[in-house]
Amino acid sequence: MKQYPMITISREYGSNGRKIGELLAQRLGLPFYDKDIIAIASKETRFAEEAFENAEKTATTSLGYALSNRSNRGLYGMPWNDQLFMVQSSVIRTLADQGPAIFVGRCADYVLSGYKASIDIFLQASEEARVQTIMDREKVSKREAENSIRRYDKSRATYYNYYTDRKWGDIQNYDIALNVSHLTPEEAADLLATFINQVVEKTSALETK
Repeated sequence: MKQYPMITISREYGSNGRKIGELLAQRLGLPFYDKDIIAIASKETRFAEEAFENAEKTATTSLGYALSNRSNRGLYGMPWNDQLFMVQSSVIRTLADQGPAIFVGRCADYVLSGYKASIDIFLQASEEARVQTIMDREKVSKREAENSIRRYDKSRATYYNYYTDRKWGDIQNYDIALNVSHLTPEEAADLLATFINQVVEKTSALETK
């Protein structure tokens, strides 16, 4: 039986990251966590789920986010958003302690770095493909889809860059970056499953030598 590492997925908005992650989890037989992390973190604290979601969505510029964060103090004088990040990170590590799993977003690649072995994935796609995906999924106009892409990608990058010592989307941070522009979610999941299985098999072979 294969012993998988943790698998993290970072993604551009509209690249079908959640769907691909779910399909990949099915193919590998692993638990899948996305918004479940927020739900668990909310239950373990007095923070509402919306607070965790808004912490990332409201990040627009690094300076603006930093100033806003410092002005909103919570328990023991610690900024609210820092507390939310710490709680969320703790949930991710607790789930990782239970065994191999797939995590989407939430800076999971950074949170698990040095804590658990992981294969880190970044999903990207052309703007044209992402616009079409968002239009189909959310039933919005092309202009609305384009605006959503700019807004969500910017907020994700700002949030990630603020809480890590890395740059969001920098391929040096990931084991594989996959352009899914011309792939169905099923095809992307198949490719990623093949890649992960090859890595696991080669790693296992080296360890037994």
